[in-house]
Amino acid sequence: MRFANKNTTAELLSDFSASGSAPLRVAIVGAGAIGCYLGTMLSQSPAFDVFFIGREKMALEAAAYGLTAQDLNGACYRVASPAVYTELEVLRSAELVLVTVKALDLEFVLPQLVYHLSADCIVVALQNGVAIRPLYQQFLTQTVIRAIVPFNVVKISPGFYARTTGSDMIWQQTADPRILAVLTQLQRQGIKSKQQDSMKAAEFGKLLLNLNNAINALSDIPLQQQLLQRPYRRLLAAAMRELLDLCRRLQIDTYSYTSIPNVYIPLLLQSPNWLFKRLAKKMLAISPDARSSMWDDLQAGKATEIDFLNGAVVTLAEQLKLDAPVNRLLVQLVKRKEQGEPIRLCPLHAQQLLQEASTSEKA
Repeated sequence: MRFANKNTTAELLSDFSASGSAPLRVAIVGAGAIGCYLGTMLSQSPAFDVFFIGREKMALEAAAYGLTAQDLNGACYRVASPAVYTELEVLRSAELVLVTVKALDLEFVLPQLVYHLSADCIVVALQNGVAIRPLYQQFLTQTVIRAIVPFNVVKISPGFYARTTGSDMIWQQTADPRILAVLTQLQRQGIKSKQQDSMKAAEFGKLLLNLNNAINALSDIPLQQQLLQRPYRRLLAAAMRELLDLCRRLQIDTYSYTSIPNVYIPLLLQSPNWLFKRLAKKMLAISPDARSSMWDDLQAGKATEIDFLNGAVVTLAEQLKLDAPVNRLLVQLVKRKEQGEPIRLCPLHAQQLLQEASTSEKA
């Protein structure tokens, strides 16, 4: 394990702190894998005073083990004694709040935030799914900035979080110095960011990739192994085509997080294994341990984000009086798995699911 030189990072203060300002008080609400990873990376600079809001189990774990974030190059960054709280009252002092809870938890969290945020703090919405920012604006009067994390973070051991895939973060366009300071620090920690005027295309592009979360969770194998098996890829390609068709009908652009235009990704996924391995080297350049966050949720017996991912495709199709049979069947399987059914999607089952979807579509 290789630890990065924290002093080097600390010397590289952002313009925000160089102006003589006190450290920016940053709260991470929902200290899971993404929240702990980003918070640990921000904590490497004295320009930020970072604290975490999490469950009691997380607070005890952080007290015992601290927090460590490992980047793609294997460098590790540590916070020995992170400030972790289980109550929201401490948020009154926050100038910037990164909300990293799952989308399905927003209904519970947002009404509580109303009572604990200062009027001038900025709230960053980091959930998977589409039309997330309007959900925040139903409850909050504070400025809400949308951001998207396209990479995976895996919890390796207590307090230890490793980034397993690449891609740049996408942030809603803003000139606010607090957000720019965050982007500067994340850049120093190897997390590149891009700012976009419209986040709709970015949300739908991420949704396209997130359609694999359900397949990976149901297959019960690491992402790399799953992607190397053609039946799973063909099922994913069919799910993606359903979303791309709906986006075409609704004239919705989809931002591409890969070097391949989104419209061609299903074609790549369907290719024979020998060709896929040759053409998709970047797609396969992920940690052998990487799995989807939905797999983590199912293993922990938690409700998943399925309604905000494949379920969003089904809802979009219903609005157009159409069907999205592949995504609909995946939603049904995940919900059954949530209820405790011992479902495992093997390659043969994936082929059968495609046939069932095809029959349903023709009917």
